[in-house]
Amino acid sequence: MLAQNRASLLLMSDLTGFSGDRRYIVYRWFTEPAARAIGPAEEEEYYGRQLVADLRAVAGRRAGDPTVGGLVRRLSAESALFRRLWAEHEVAVRRADRKTFLNPRVGRVLMDCETLVTPDQGQRLLVLTPADAEARERLELLRVLGSQEFPTGTPGR
Repeated sequence: MLAQNRASLLLMSDLTGFSGDRRYIVYRWFTEPAARAIGPAEEEEYYGRQLVADLRAVAGRRAGDPTVGGLVRRLSAESALFRRLWAEHEVAVRRADRKTFLNPRVGRVLMDCETLVTPDQGQRLLVLTPADAEARERLELLRVLGSQEFPTGTPGR
């Protein structure tokens, strides 16, 4: 992740400061439970399956690339779910999808996601738009709330 706009930061938190394998959402998804907490538990395997199918497509385009091969080896060593999904040999290039985000301030936000790629497929731009009126309202509320913290204690104590 190279950059995020304010709405993306509020919806998903800052994803730009990762280094090493943690730069890759597929790595964080299969090795860090907190990465999966942005979406509902019932969609975890579905989204994981998409990430693996997309990684397999990348591996096909970049056959012999030690970066991709090393990432696959490390994920295989760390995650049984990744190993199982990788063994299914599913290949897919995701350009459009619908995702549910769970935000601690506004709850479920259903977003349409479109991935735009450069001609060499070296960079991607993820465009998220609210999928319905409820998602638009929740995203607007999130923009108003911003990153403010509100006290949760009992008044007068």
